[in-house]
Amino acid sequence: MLAIYTETCTVLDMETLLPFAETFSVTEAVERGLPSVVRSASAGTDFVIERHGKPQAVIIGIERITKIEELERDLQSAVLVLSRVATDNGNRTDIDTVIKSFGFDPAELRTEAAAEFAASGK
Repeated sequence: MLAIYTETCTVLDMETLLPFAETFSVTEAVERGLPSVVRSASAGTDFVIERHGKPQAVIIGIERITKIEELERDLQSAVLVLSRVATDNGNRTDIDTVIKSFGFDPAELRTEAAAEFAASGK
């Protein structure tokens, strides 16, 4: 399986992504009728709509897209953890040092934040 990870995971092989999907042309999709396709998608059937033999759209049910979104979040978390593990050299920087590196005074920022919080009435 070939995949590229950016902000989302894009799988370039449609058969890998949806191995059991029904594939048909835009014309066939129109002939089937939207209500029929939606009912089938809601029942768990995935559809790939093609134009000139190339995938153009996918119709899947809500349950499936919810699972895909959960998997995407899990994958993003896993990538973050793995990248942190791979690049962790054991050095730690406290927040005051980071704030100072941006040219701010940590004590002054704390005072401003406390004043804003007090003014908000929370």
